[in-house]
Amino acid sequence: MRIQYYLILFIILVGCNAKKNGGKNDVDNEKYKGPIIDMYIHAENENELPPERMAMCIPLSTIVPYHDPSEEFSNAWNKALTNPDCENPIWSPVSYEEYLERVKTQLDKNNVVAAASGTLETLIQYDSIFDDKIIPSLKFRIGRDSLSVNLLESILSDNKIKLLGEVSNQYNGIAPNDSRMYPYYELAEKLDVAVSIHLGSGAPGSAYLFSPDYLAALSNPLLLEDVLKKYPRLRISVNHYGEPFIDEMITMLYHYPQLYINIAGIQWCYPKEYFYEYHLKKLVDAGFGKRILYGSDTFIWPELIEESISIINNAEFLTYEQKADIFYNNAVRYLRLENK
Repeated sequence: MRIQYYLILFIILVGCNAKKNGGKNDVDNEKYKGPIIDMYIHAENENELPPERMAMCIPLSTIVPYHDPSEEFSNAWNKALTNPDCENPIWSPVSYEEYLERVKTQLDKNNVVAAASGTLETLIQYDSIFDDKIIPSLKFRIGRDSLSVNLLESILSDNKIKLLGEVSNQYNGIAPNDSRMYPYYELAEKLDVAVSIHLGSGAPGSAYLFSPDYLAALSNPLLLEDVLKKYPRLRISVNHYGEPFIDEMITMLYHYPQLYINIAGIQWCYPKEYFYEYHLKKLVDAGFGKRILYGSDTFIWPELIEESISIINNAEFLTYEQKADIFYNNAVRYLRLENK
């Protein structure tokens, strides 16, 4: 009888535990369906669209799987975009009207408010088209944008812009701690304007395409340390989280609790399994899930918004709460939208 008693008790306990674990897995695998703040899309103007349809294959890292340098890389790049070697490429629009309509569809369909990075003229246009679906973010790069500190202050103040970014100096070979940036950091701190800065990957072969001065070495997040010490009240988020310098990014997050990171498209740059295991999971497991911002890094392919959301939602190691933080809660806190 005693053996039967223990056998019955064992079966009951195992059954209860399985039910409990099943419930936990159901919660962890639940897709987030609430509002989303996309912290980085490109506000394209009409001149930035290609004259013909271009295809995006995901992941971007393998769009040109290998290259013989006897051929110009730009030729291989253009072949990959016009004759894609993937089953379901995303095609760029043929007109600016189509592009804007597809952006609007993505924002509405996925319940997204997006921080749109662009010139002042484009941001004004976007505001009139998308209204409260857009958070204006003024893009900036030394050597490309002729904006003095005084002129930038007027633009930010007169237009009530609360985001400066993407700051893309890396494409011009300029480090984040370059002294030429210090007056701009000082201004952002004074105006309480948040700054998003590019540290991480560009397009494959960037140095052979449109950014000959791009330096991958400038992705290292440790280059931000002087900036964060000099301007401790400055709000900075790192677009692309200094990828692939994950350990360096973790130590920066550890030592500088005000620092945030933005996924910003890396989720579709690499195979999902690699991104999950060596990037997102590592950052979350290190304890920094409350400072990860969602960004799609959408530009001429608006459907990257939906694709980016799916990649995060399908990460089985994330709980529903962690997904909600990445998609929405962390951005609300970072942008100080709690009381607005």
